[in-house]
Amino acid sequence: GRLIAGMDFGFRAPTVVLWAIHDEHDALWVLAERVRAETVLDEHARAILEGPGVDGLDSAPAWIGVDPAGRQRNDQTGISPSSLLRKAGLTVRDTRAGTQEGLMMVRARLRPAAGGEAVEGCGGGPSPKLFVHARCTHLIECLERYHYPADRPESTSPEKDGFDHAADALRYMVQSLDRRFETRRGAYL
Repeated sequence: GRLIAGMDFGFRAPTVVLWAIHDEHDALWVLAERVRAETVLDEHARAILEGPGVDGLDSAPAWIGVDPAGRQRNDQTGISPSSLLRKAGLTVRDTRAGTQEGLMMVRARLRPAAGGEAVEGCGGGPSPKLFVHARCTHLIECLERYHYPADRPESTSPEKDGFDHAADALRYMVQSLDRRFETRRGAYL
């Protein structure tokens, strides 16, 4: 498989980086996480390039999926977070997808674990396509506590209460991996 990553930007709230292996069976194995508040982007970029340092994963990911809002230039520096990561030597995917569309992609990778319909997977039967290592305690806690507003059951926007950062990093990784692209060829005239 190949090493890939996902990232949710933050400063006061933590920046979350997730490292995963995408294997030959299309399964995604989240193996490591980095959760840091009040840390500048250059430090995160260095850490991403070095790899998480677990299970022999000590190299840069093939690419990192980030929040598409990272394309926006900082009003002080004039440089976007995505540009800074690229300048550091990372391949950045900032795939646009709505929150619900991204969450549906994550759910689709988990669906077989809940007994839902799935395509044939490893071992000849339906199997989940997303696994999280037990050492990723922050991601696990965030996935368990991720929720919609209790007072607005019709809401399609998850609650932004601190348990969304790791879930968002996972969503950016998955949507950058699974979002189908359509290439069009055209002529000016």
